[in-house]
Amino acid sequence: MKVHLIYFSPALSTRKIMRAIGKSMDVPFEELDVTMGFDEALSIDEGDLAVFGVPVYAGRVPKLATEAFHKIKGNNTPAVIVNVYGNRDYDDALLELRNICQENGFVPFAAGAFIARHSIFPKVAVNRPDEEDEEMIVGFAKKCYDKYLEKEEPKPLNVKGNYPYREHGPIPLVPKGNSSCDKCGTCVRLCPVGAISADHPRKTNKELCISCARCITVCPQHSRNFRGLVYGAVRRKFESKCAVRKENETFFS
Repeated sequence: MKVHLIYFSPALSTRKIMRAIGKSMDVPFEELDVTMGFDEALSIDEGDLAVFGVPVYAGRVPKLATEAFHKIKGNNTPAVIVNVYGNRDYDDALLELRNICQENGFVPFAAGAFIARHSIFPKVAVNRPDEEDEEMIVGFAKKCYDKYLEKEEPKPLNVKGNYPYREHGPIPLVPKGNSSCDKCGTCVRLCPVGAISADHPRKTNKELCISCARCITVCPQHSRNFRGLVYGAVRRKFESKCAVRKENETFFS
């Protein structure tokens, strides 16, 4: 039996929570990070356990994650699904992720929606997941593994969300570099959509960028960030709207 952690995590918050889940199951696990794409086909055995995790983008599963997950097939394989979001809402993303997994031959029996610092507005949900969150993540993981070991006849997993899903919409906020950029090429190499050119690494192609904040996370010089008057106005409004702490949610079949 293997535990497979399969995730899309540009800003690394989802990866952190997925690893905490894997470690809390007290069995060896394998990681598959599909952030930079996944071109191969993969089949996961019925006796294994798959854990799928994504950040929430405007209430949806990121398109790049959807494309990668459709190349990973199960054979009535038990699955746990995880959303990570920045204290606004996960809207239809958990329902969408459940449906994606079911379409690909997995049987989701547990789901979690966990809070992490917002990747575009980092003052929202700052320092989360905190101690309280981490305790809940550990408890969730242990309960998931115990239910997996029970091998009971699967029941439908009901989660929050609506269908049809929210429409994907562009996020008109794009990060860029400042004068501290030394053209090391890290952001160029690690951008999932190739939105940064080696010739002009301070700039970002607005048509390609998905505002995933990966370039901000990986920049050794901390040169890249969301900036500008429009960003400042949106940030203040968003911070006010999302100031009240939200709590993690879990679901079991």
